[in-house]
Amino acid sequence: MKKTVIYTLTFAFIFTFITCKKKETSTSSSYTPTCNGTKSYSVDVKPLMQSYCVSCHSSYSSYSSVKSSASSIRSSIVGGSMPKGTSLTDDQKNKIVCWIDAGSPNN
Repeated sequence: MKKTVIYTLTFAFIFTFITCKKKETSTSSSYTPTCNGTKSYSVDVKPLMQSYCVSCHSSYSSYSSVKSSASSIRSSIVGGSMPKGTSLTDDQKNKIVCWIDAGSPNN
């Protein structure tokens, strides 16, 4: 009886672990940034933040908040987990990611 309980619990744990693994999106495996030219915060990044991010992340309405969260923003965009409910085009992703990769200048 004790062995049956142990086997059942072990199976349940393994099954839960395997089925709860986050599935990768096709975006995360196929997107590679392509940076051409200098990207501007005010021209390229800010309008995208206003359109896609500020409704959920209200602090992203300011340059300082976007800059301080740049690493997290980059990971979320490259990984395809943001923005929720929609997706950015590769050109839109490039604008944000390349601006971050260039040091997030306030230009």
